[in-house]
Amino acid sequence: MVEMVIGAAMILVVAVMAVFLVLIAVDTALFLVLRARIPQNPLSNSEHGTKHA
Repeated sequence: MVEMVIGAAMILVVAVMAVFLVLIAVDTALFLVLRARIPQNPLSNSEHGTKHA
């Protein structure tokens, strides 16, 4: 029983750590993508406007 409990606890800990790592990776990727996209659209529009003007 103790070994099963320890094994289940280890599996839960590893699963939770894996989920947190995946969430952190996804959040970081989304943050980088959004940070790269949001400034580009207004800047590109303003740049095109200034270039055409």
